[in-house]
Amino acid sequence: MYEPTWESLSEHKVPKWYDDAKFGIFIHWGIYSVPGWAPTTGELGEVPEEVWFVQNPYAEWYLNSMRIKESPTWKHHVETYGENFDYYSFLDMWNIDKWDPEEWAELFKKAGAKYVIPTAKHHEGFCLWPSEYTDFCVTKKGPNRDIIGELEKAVRRVGLRFGVYYSGALDWRFTKEPIKRGKDLKIIRPHTYYYADYAYNQFMELIDKYNPDILWNDIGWPDKGKEDLKYLFSYFYNRNPEGLVNDRWEVLHWDFMTAEYKQNYPGEISPNKWEFCRGLGFSFGYNQNEGPEHVLSIEKLVYTLVDVVSRNGNFLLNVGPKADGAIPEIQKERLLQLGKWLEKNGEAIYGTRPWIKAVGKTTDGMEIRFTKKDENLFVIFLGVPKSGKVTIKSLKVKEGTRIYFLGSNTPLDYKQEGENLAVILPEHEESITLILKINPLPES
Repeated sequence: MYEPTWESLSEHKVPKWYDDAKFGIFIHWGIYSVPGWAPTTGELGEVPEEVWFVQNPYAEWYLNSMRIKESPTWKHHVETYGENFDYYSFLDMWNIDKWDPEEWAELFKKAGAKYVIPTAKHHEGFCLWPSEYTDFCVTKKGPNRDIIGELEKAVRRVGLRFGVYYSGALDWRFTKEPIKRGKDLKIIRPHTYYYADYAYNQFMELIDKYNPDILWNDIGWPDKGKEDLKYLFSYFYNRNPEGLVNDRWEVLHWDFMTAEYKQNYPGEISPNKWEFCRGLGFSFGYNQNEGPEHVLSIEKLVYTLVDVVSRNGNFLLNVGPKADGAIPEIQKERLLQLGKWLEKNGEAIYGTRPWIKAVGKTTDGMEIRFTKKDENLFVIFLGVPKSGKVTIKSLKVKEGTRIYFLGSNTPLDYKQEGENLAVILPEHEESITLILKINPLPES
């Protein structure tokens, strides 16, 4: 049993299922999906802060962006809906007649994901489950369906884990000023005991109703309720000892760290378990302005997954459905492509752990990533070396080592050339990556 103290909570360890899973699906779906609009400014971490909030590429930030009168989103809103059209009036336009939670769950399973995390309440404050603490929820307004409940059942029916996202520190129904700078995130947020209790009660409600495996909080937590989180976490762990909480609560305890696009991405193997989240394009919520040129190619998607896993991370890839519940075709295409790759190459991803180093290169400059499982080292090329000799820099294998193409039982010829390893590659048909399996594990 976990006690409501930081000391007791610190004894909770990352469960094996999460460390093995490597790949999950994030879902951003809300009122913001109705306008589904944002400028395609760029990726978080690459855009200067003074530009980011005014030209925010996150479509789920539509309400905050339209509150900034000089922003492209405000201009689009006035031109499209009129200056006096209130954001929350989009609720009357939110029809989810194309939503099929079973179809979503099957797609996520085919994509190779092991867990799914939808936004139960984003910064706009609208709850996608029937909450007894507010009428501003999905069974009283808008779609009139328990989105979280239906999705939870569908996801678990196909054998995937289920978590919930909740915007703890931000709820724009409680604030009127727009967030224009990073430091505003600490200031323009609800600071009352009432809101702290409201957020606490809603998280407890989500735990009781859906028994989630992950509590994924965002932006922070009300200062007046931070000590209460000891009770929330202990209650959660005692109900689900294999559950996890992320690091975005601004308190002492967490199970895994988070990175987002270019922000907080570790430069090497992280000693702590971490999770990388991003959209397929620049936005999490559906953005009608994003075309194929903004969406990750299957090659980039695979390389991102491989890089994250090699550094002790999980990849939480976001899907941004349209308002009606249809997942855009290009997003479905990418998920199925990734699933097909994982079906063939998952041995080098699922259940692996970081090796002594994450990054390597061939002598001709091709990037390599390493993962390990038991006594096997997986050498994953971020590209496809041609048949013939390929030389891996700074890799020394033991005497009697065997090297294979992943999925093959035919040993490959190789030679240790000083500090480098030269491997002879026969003809192959790989088009995205090539993976070698080395047994036993090299020492360096």
